[in-house]
This record gives sequence, C-alpha cells and structure tokens, in this order.
Amino acid sequence: MSVPRLIACLGNPGEKYKMTWHNAGFWVADILAREAGVHFINAGLFNALVIPDGPDLIKPTVYMNRSGRAIAAFLDSKGYNADELLVVCDDINLDLGRLRLRDSGSHGGHNGLRSIIDSLRTELFSRLRLGIGPPPNSEDLADYVLDTVPDKLEEEASVMAHNAADCAMLYVTEGLTSAQERYNRKQDV
Repeated sequence: MSVPRLIACLGNPGEKYKMTWHNAGFWVADILAREAGVHFINAGLFNALVIPDGPDLIKPTVYMNRSGRAIAAFLDSKGYNADELLVVCDDINLDLGRLRLRDSGSHGGHNGLRSIIDSLRTELFSRLRLGIGPPPNSEDLADYVLDTVPDKLEEEASVMAHNAADCAMLYVTEGLTSAQERYNRKQDV
C-alpha cells in the first residue's frame, strides 16, 4: 500500500450540515487546512488544496452518496492510483471517539464509501473511520447521521477530529503501521 497522495474527507456541502455527524470527515479536512495555514479553492466537484510538503486534500462539493464521482475525477486529473488514496469518514459501528485506519475493506453500509468503491471499481484504498456511535433509541439511521452534534458531545467530537487529523498525517509521514498502532484504539478525551 502506497503512502497517501490524496486525503479525501467526506461530508455534505452546505451550512446546514456543517455540525452533523455525517460531516466528521469535513471536520478533519478543516483542521488539516488550518494547521497547515492553507485554504481550500473550489474546483467544481470538490474543494481542494495542497498541504505544504504533503498530500493533496479534498472535500467533495457533492452529497455524500455521490462523492465517488468527485474523488475519481480528482484521481484521474492527477494521475494517482486508488492505493494512493485515504478516505476520511464517519462510522456508526464504532463508539464515539474511536478511530479505525485500514488499508482496504468494504463499504460497511456507508453510502460515501459505496459511491467511491463503485466509481473506482476497487476496495483497495485506505480509509480512516471516525466513530460516531450507533443511533440512540432506535432512531432512524439517516436522521441520526444528519443530526447536529449535541452540545454535550461537541468537545468529544472535536478531540476525535483532531486525533483523526493527527492520524492521517502520521500515516503520510511514518506509514500505515505506525498510524494504526497509535490510533486504532480508544482515544482518551
């Protein structure tokens, strides 16, 4: 597996989705951009930037379930292969605050990952999943991931997003195994 040349962070465009669980990937992108002192530029299907001395970083400007089209377009424009991609997204199957970095795998029911797999015709790309926990009280899944993060969980969500940003950059600088050993466990908040 190659070191990521592209980090694609998933979410939904628009202010109304900004603080929803499904935008956890966008939170990470914004942290990486802020820490690098760079700003996103709109390029149609995605907002993009280059982290100085690091990878490209994008946030698709299409909805989550169509993000594969944007990511495939970016990879094609740069001549990158799928194994040079790291996707950052939310995961209801992980407890809040937990991170899981893998070098490949299925979509696990995540519509953003499904779209990417369908567009790239491969599951052989890295993904960093941020645990948002399962819907409480049998709430509808779609409603839950589009719910605004409750005030009482904002700090925990923020710590998780910062840890995920650190994990992504550790993967870029020191490799998959180092990042997995450090972050594929419950993080202290």
